[in-house]
Amino acid sequence: LPPPPQALNLCVRAAMGLLSKARIKNVDFYRKIPRDMSEGTIPGSVISLCAAVLIALLLVSEVKNYVQPIFQTKVVVDRSVDGELMRINFNVSFPALSCEFASVDVGDAMGLNRYNLTKTVFKRPIDTNFNPTGPILWDRGGAREPAHADDEAHAAATAVVEEHAAAIEASPEGEHPDPAIALDASNFEDVKKSSTVLLVNFYAPWCPWSRRLEPVWEAAAIQVHKKYPAHLANRVIIAKVDCTVHEVLCRNNHIQGYPSIRIFTKGSDVIDHGRHHDHASYHGDRTVEAITKFADTMLPEKLAVEAAQAPVAVKAPVGDAVKKVNGPGCSITGFVLVKKVPGHLWVTATSASHSFHAESMNMSHTVHHFFFGQQLSPQRRRYLEKFHAGEKAGDWHDKLAGDSVVSQESNTTHEHYLQTVLTTIKPSGSPAGFNVYEYTQHSHQYKTSSELPRAKFQFSPSPVQIAVTEERAKFYHFITTLMAIIGGVYSVMGIADGFVHNSINMIKKVELGKQG
Repeated sequence: LPPPPQALNLCVRAAMGLLSKARIKNVDFYRKIPRDMSEGTIPGSVISLCAAVLIALLLVSEVKNYVQPIFQTKVVVDRSVDGELMRINFNVSFPALSCEFASVDVGDAMGLNRYNLTKTVFKRPIDTNFNPTGPILWDRGGAREPAHADDEAHAAATAVVEEHAAAIEASPEGEHPDPAIALDASNFEDVKKSSTVLLVNFYAPWCPWSRRLEPVWEAAAIQVHKKYPAHLANRVIIAKVDCTVHEVLCRNNHIQGYPSIRIFTKGSDVIDHGRHHDHASYHGDRTVEAITKFADTMLPEKLAVEAAQAPVAVKAPVGDAVKKVNGPGCSITGFVLVKKVPGHLWVTATSASHSFHAESMNMSHTVHHFFFGQQLSPQRRRYLEKFHAGEKAGDWHDKLAGDSVVSQESNTTHEHYLQTVLTTIKPSGSPAGFNVYEYTQHSHQYKTSSELPRAKFQFSPSPVQIAVTEERAKFYHFITTLMAIIGGVYSVMGIADGFVHNSINMIKKVELGKQG
């Protein structure tokens, strides 16, 4: 055996022999033909150019598909993290429904009904052109309905009125305090201007609340007018207006419910503060004692008597008995939580101590937004638009936004029927997805006779959930496709080139008479 160094040298030489250039060439998959043994042809050049163009188009298309995401969609039973509750967000303006009476009611198919929601509902007075006329109002549910005279007090007030009428009949020429002064369009402005304080009861004879207040109001008027006789320059005057007879006068004073008691000081019921103008309305107890006490707080009897003919400064009406009516319309915004079952959200006029004339109720409205779930951020909205690319245009998350409906006739109820579907979108690379509710809407209006006109938003949630996952093509799949495009086009075009070349040679042989 040779010594170890010599054996190592032999191994190295053997390896070098195996890796010689000649032997490496033997494993070449892409053997070359010398240029002088090949030639170019016109058909081959045309086919090569076509192959290059086709490869380029396919490569561009594949790169575009690789860059664009792919949405994988599946439909499952709703198992979202929202659970069994769904949030409804709304902002709707009613130019002819006062915030004084506007009410938001919610109910569902399971029999759960909630009326006049206040904790998550905000109201802002507006005029007929949707311009704000007052601050945002938030009723936390602490408002107290006015107390009414009980049967005993009601009978006592009736007796006072009857005794007063009998006294006038027995002694027409005597001095008697006036009952409530009946106002109409001809004397309304004159009485306003001549009164230091004027309390006007706008009523309707058919209204049960108005009928119950009538003897109380007349008895209070007799007592107040006795304290403030006609010879005083500064007086509190109690008056009344029949709104079934003087409809225009009541409409001009923004009367929507009966009875409504307005407070006028120095000829106006407008309370000026900054750029807002509030109309003062009495919402205290409807008893003789409460009304006469309120009159005395507005203009103390001692002050009126001592001033005689001198003008008296009257403070603006304030206190728990005074409610501000900022304008004829109301913008209602807020949110409510409801169960994921068919239900409704209604907006109508409601009061525990007023009646409403259905013929004069106008529920025309404009929807600024009405959507379910959480509001979408700009980034999430872009994902939603990307998912719906190529589909029918429209904001299906807030389909009602910008819609306006107008009551062309009296007693008109407007109804919107909404069918909602929950879509969960998981963006590529994101650990969690986000929920978005989309809905279709169908609206119509109809005349009603059994209930007050209202705006109805009926909703029906779907029990299924659309799960969408954004995915991108794998890089290895992209590279494999590129190779397949290049190799496939090259091979097919090579076959086409061979077919064309052989066909041309065959034709030439036929022409030379060498066929066969």
